[in-house]
Amino acid sequence: MLIDIQLLPIKFDPLSISAHTVAVIDVLRATSVIIHALSQGATEIIPVATIEEALSRITQFPEGTTLLGGERESRKIEGFDLGNSPREYIGERIKGKRLILTTTNGTKAFHLVSSGREILATSFFNIGAISHHCLDMRTDLLIFPSGDEGRFSLEDVVCGGMLIDRMLEKGKGPFSLTDASQSALILYERFKENLVKALRLSTHGQDLIERGFEEDLSYCAQVDITNVVPIFRDGVIRIR
Repeated sequence: MLIDIQLLPIKFDPLSISAHTVAVIDVLRATSVIIHALSQGATEIIPVATIEEALSRITQFPEGTTLLGGERESRKIEGFDLGNSPREYIGERIKGKRLILTTTNGTKAFHLVSSGREILATSFFNIGAISHHCLDMRTDLLIFPSGDEGRFSLEDVVCGGMLIDRMLEKGKGPFSLTDASQSALILYERFKENLVKALRLSTHGQDLIERGFEEDLSYCAQVDITNVVPIFRDGVIRIR
């Protein structure tokens, strides 16, 4: 089983991942939001790239069934129901609702890897469930950190390193790791005793602190708080 990680969120040949399971990671904060919302009872999430697409898509659904969520420059978009903090996506506010989500990095990432055999929303929240699912699939795995506007993202790669570590620990193998995967493992080893430190050191983590979202860093660093395995298929994310 080959385990690879794309250290930069760049476009690539769609056919190259057509047989792969793909784990999309945006710890701060899109995949954390997606996983949290589905664990709290949202029915499905539609990730879109632009505000205009989000506003167009919501008109396709009956009034009261769908919420708009997302951010630009880390702040809630004017006129939207929710921002991009997982702490907002709780209880009766979202239970039984469909969500249309647009963010700077994470929602675009799902569409970049849409040719994958199976595409999973991954964060620290559900890392154990995702590792078990990937081992059960027995297909080659591509871990796809969403990055920070095209740049390397420390917190996402550390999360990818944790996923690799869990799979090596729990799986029977044989496993083949790329140099990128080995690098992610080394980074995870550096921060595994203090994940919040990795989030605080990251560029995006520092931006969130400056913009008043410091509490989201420790919240998004929680490990294994849910067992949901969200799968992106035909433009929609639902629980397996």
